[in-house]
Amino acid sequence: MNETQIKVLEAAESEFADNGFAGASIRNITQRAGVNIASVNYHFGSKKALIRQLMQYRVTPLNEYRLRRLREEEADYLDKVVPLPVLIDILVRPALEKMLTAEGAQFVRAMARCMSEPLDFLQSLDREVFQELFMAFQQAFARALPQLNRASVTNQLHFVICAMIGMMLHFPRMESLAVEGLSPENFEEMLDDFIKFITSGIKQVPGA
Repeated sequence: MNETQIKVLEAAESEFADNGFAGASIRNITQRAGVNIASVNYHFGSKKALIRQLMQYRVTPLNEYRLRRLREEEADYLDKVVPLPVLIDILVRPALEKMLTAEGAQFVRAMARCMSEPLDFLQSLDREVFQELFMAFQQAFARALPQLNRASVTNQLHFVICAMIGMMLHFPRMESLAVEGLSPENFEEMLDDFIKFITSGIKQVPGA
């Protein structure tokens, strides 16, 4: 991806964050990026293509990293049974380390605005971007939680993802409300506590 494409994607991200998908305009994106409409049309063609490329630009490297970490851990454990706390750490920590930055927060805000709109293609885009990751972790969770049936395993994975997304969405507000406990100096400690919190919740499920 060249410099112009990245500039356009970052401008689109800001536009989607401010105006949602329906309210965003190619003209505004070109003005933010400092390029002409022909350039946007040449590289992307439409708002749908822009948001698809933005998702892939921000999320695909993160997912590839998480899948690689998962495969590495599976290779180290008998029958690929990775302990639940390790699985949750692999899934959650890299995402929060990336998305709780100023740059990541802009992407989260853009996606939250767009996902709040009734856009069917965004649901199919979610499947396109996240399905491989979801299936890999669903299988890993099933191995780590052999006493649970498939539906319950899937529920636990959904709960982890929802907790993670909630942290992404509300972290800026948490920072503004917290007297202490949230700061760059103890960010990793906060992540440790969050992962322990999620793990403890799953372990309370009968049979887990």
